[in-house]
Amino acid sequence: MKPWLLTAGVGLLMLFIAAGTVRSGLLLRSWTPRHNLLLSLPDNALRLALIGLCLVLGLTLGPGRRGLGWEVADLPIGLGAGIVLALALSLAGASLASRYGVDVYANRMVRLILPVDRREWAGVLVALLPAAALEELLFRWLPLAGLAWLVPPWWLLWPLALFFGLLHWPQGWWGVAGTALAGLAFSFLFLATGSLWPPLVAHYVVNLSQLLVARLAGLEPLRSA
Repeated sequence: MKPWLLTAGVGLLMLFIAAGTVRSGLLLRSWTPRHNLLLSLPDNALRLALIGLCLVLGLTLGPGRRGLGWEVADLPIGLGAGIVLALALSLAGASLASRYGVDVYANRMVRLILPVDRREWAGVLVALLPAAALEELLFRWLPLAGLAWLVPPWWLLWPLALFFGLLHWPQGWWGVAGTALAGLAFSFLFLATGSLWPPLVAHYVVNLSQLLVARLAGLEPLRSA
């Protein structure tokens, strides 16, 4: 009974995230907030609540701490993988933009979370952690480890990566493709190390690099007057 409850819980959480992402993406096409989206108190409270729910589902209905790769391990591997992946994605994006035009990637979402000053940078550095943690818990940790009884994880990682990429549709086709590729890399890292922490560190590094590259490229934060 527990495995089926876990499967249902994971499915419902993914549908909830997908519905919220689509709704937000449609809204942000025509609405520009005055504040940094990543520093929104309600959004971060919801994100922390969902993280807590993922942990409860995994640790009570899943195979437990060891089976879910909860032990802290291989953090340097995650850091190195994150740096290599961030560099590869950045170079690939730049190459595609020079060949097919800047429309291959829509930077509106990045500009909405790009900090305007040092104070915002400090807040964003903290807020990026739960943002990455929620995605790793829901798209790597829970399904790949918790649903292994139903679908072999080396099969499941492919549709998971595609779904993960499609959730980034507001960022254009390279946003979708690049995120799907990153999702595959995070999944491989999780399965290869048997730990949640390396892909979490790598994910954080990749997300942070997006903001740093955007700033170095001269992009300005997008805020309403």
